[in-house]
Amino acid sequence: MMSLRGIKLVTLDATNTILKFRVPPWQHYAAVAQDFGFIVDAQQVKKQMLGGFKSMSKDHPNFGRNTIAWEEWWRKLVQSSFTGLLPSSTNVNDIANRLIEDFKTTKCWKRADGGEKLLKLLHDKGVSVGVISNYDPRLREVLQNINFGNHFDFIVTSYDVGFSKPDKNIFNHAMQLNKNLVPEQCLHIGDDVEKDYEGARAAGWHAVLVAAELAETPPAGKHVFKDLNALNLAIQKDELVL
Repeated sequence: MMSLRGIKLVTLDATNTILKFRVPPWQHYAAVAQDFGFIVDAQQVKKQMLGGFKSMSKDHPNFGRNTIAWEEWWRKLVQSSFTGLLPSSTNVNDIANRLIEDFKTTKCWKRADGGEKLLKLLHDKGVSVGVISNYDPRLREVLQNINFGNHFDFIVTSYDVGFSKPDKNIFNHAMQLNKNLVPEQCLHIGDDVEKDYEGARAAGWHAVLVAAELAETPPAGKHVFKDLNALNLAIQKDELVL
């Protein structure tokens, strides 16, 4: 049992770890389209959005950091999400610009249950706490808008550094922001097996997952928790195994 013994840096993933969507993104896309007078099938938007996200990430990695403006990255994704679902005369950029602004705010985001308690636990243990996220430059504003902005010693996004999780370089960058650390003193908490868990461990870090669907699939590993409240309890009871 370690319960953070020897850990000097803890980083958290953003989306689906400390941040939660109020509704699935494609549902908000459909709702905004309706505000502009269009009725679309949210499930079709989902299908096209997920495909578009994968394609855009391949063609313009890290939200277009080295190729196009990040706002244009999202405009193109919105356009592909609505392809064939809106009249050809529609100025989709008007919808896209509204969505870009909405996804900075509490219209779309909320704090994950247990997140505030986790941050207090970590700070009480005297460790540095940061964020490592595959995200664009809006993340700092998002965290401020949900009253999490002052809880972190640093925020590292893939857009900032040009590397996306699971690339170990993004973890190395975060570690180097805290002088005199070695990987064994670092812990990353996230929801994605490949990007968060395997990525952090490949960089030599400790890692735990917060993912309800994985925690409910036997045999659940010692590094998997159904939610942040379960992780908080393990830390409080000195039952976290790293």
